[in-house]
Amino acid sequence: MNKTARGLTFLCFPLCGLMFIFLMACQKKADPAFTETSFPDEIEEIILNKCATSGCHNDKSFVNAANLNLSSWQTLFEGSVNGAVVIPFAPEHSSFLQFINTYEDLGIIAEPTMPVNGTPLTRDEVMLMKQWVIQGCPNKKGEVAFESNPETRAKAYISNQGCDLVSVVDAQTGLVMRTVKVGADDSQIELPHCLRTAPDGKYWYVCFANGTVVQKFETNGDKLVAQVNIGAGAWNIIKIAPDSKTAFVSDLSANGKFAIIDLDKMILKSVLSGSGLFTFPHGMETSADGDTLYATAQYGNLIYRIIPAVPQVDQIVLAKGQAPSTNPQLLDPHEILSWTEKKLHFITCQASNEVKVLRAGVDTVMYTIPVGTYPLEMSLSKKRNLLFVVCQEEGNPIFPFFKGSVHVIDLNTMTVVRKVYEKFYQPHGVAVDDDLDILYVSSRNADPTGPAPHHISSCAGRNGFYHIIDLNTWQLKRPPAEISVDPYSLDIR
Repeated sequence: MNKTARGLTFLCFPLCGLMFIFLMACQKKADPAFTETSFPDEIEEIILNKCATSGCHNDKSFVNAANLNLSSWQTLFEGSVNGAVVIPFAPEHSSFLQFINTYEDLGIIAEPTMPVNGTPLTRDEVMLMKQWVIQGCPNKKGEVAFESNPETRAKAYISNQGCDLVSVVDAQTGLVMRTVKVGADDSQIELPHCLRTAPDGKYWYVCFANGTVVQKFETNGDKLVAQVNIGAGAWNIIKIAPDSKTAFVSDLSANGKFAIIDLDKMILKSVLSGSGLFTFPHGMETSADGDTLYATAQYGNLIYRIIPAVPQVDQIVLAKGQAPSTNPQLLDPHEILSWTEKKLHFITCQASNEVKVLRAGVDTVMYTIPVGTYPLEMSLSKKRNLLFVVCQEEGNPIFPFFKGSVHVIDLNTMTVVRKVYEKFYQPHGVAVDDDLDILYVSSRNADPTGPAPHHISSCAGRNGFYHIIDLNTWQLKRPPAEISVDPYSLDIR
């Protein structure tokens, strides 16, 4: 069903002159300074005469036009204040097409129509632009953006669980470079809940809270290479063993279970289950040798220690003096992350707003670190000895309309040394790239009281967004960028 987007939002950047509500009359005459571009000829004719014009998206005016410079193919792929405006091969996720389109059968229509105060593009022009995006937005030489150096290109993966979609972010530009459709059943939304790259960097995997498969994608081209059916379950978290050969997937159910997958053969090896054995199992971590699995019980005060080969299941209580319990609102351990070299496990407790630190081997709590409201996902910077903890519901004292924070724990002192308050809204996914000194944070923006999205998604729901933070300066690398519905899980290659 086609939809129409109306009005301005907190990120305020449609294609022509909307930044800071700075509307200018767009002239049709192309600026002579920008007649040499690397767009294909037919695309160049449209963009130079209707977009990269005086007062709009040319080299002289683009700062006041959402910071979107359309004077050349290269500057198009520098994006706008909202991030990528065209995504190669993905017309349904390219907001550029929404704002130039006025024909319901050609896709989503966003307002105001571009060019502002000018004649809308003809049907043939819109169809030509759409076909160009379908073909990958090639330049005059036939080159497609972001296709060079596929083996070494650093990137982040963000699962948009409301749309069965993964956004692939290029680390160098900070822009969405590709979108990948995930899931095996087109008749329903399968909710890609967790995405993880393998330790060897060759593949990434995704599991579904409303599906029955785990899918395997290559990281070089982000193409689906295999999938395995693991049966029905509320599949929440996928954990890949250090050798990249085995994956564990948790079923967040009252009588939960774990699927164990051979990743080379992509077959289901076994299922760990038993009546009343696992209650709402969620986050997982393995020992350094991969022989022992640790898993959180989402509700209560304990985690499970599992040795699959025996099999053996033990309960480790995280609160001294308490009996083991799976009743909610005690600690409610959400995620577990290990630093195997230091023999430490970190566990977020979403009910008590704490991080518990366990000493591996003896499996006892060594430290309890208070953090912000509703701590969830974590990422470890071994380079800096820092642990980053996303607190989804933390109030924001700097930007009161926004919600959520990242608490930074110094692992030398086991104390919070910094609280990052950007314009997050329900941040969830987090990942550190120690090579590039950047931190990625994805915000779900699922709450209807959150920031109104800039453009409409191709599926039902509210678009979220992501931030990229420079860890040398603690400043944003670029403005927050909008992506699709409910960006939940995040990992890097």
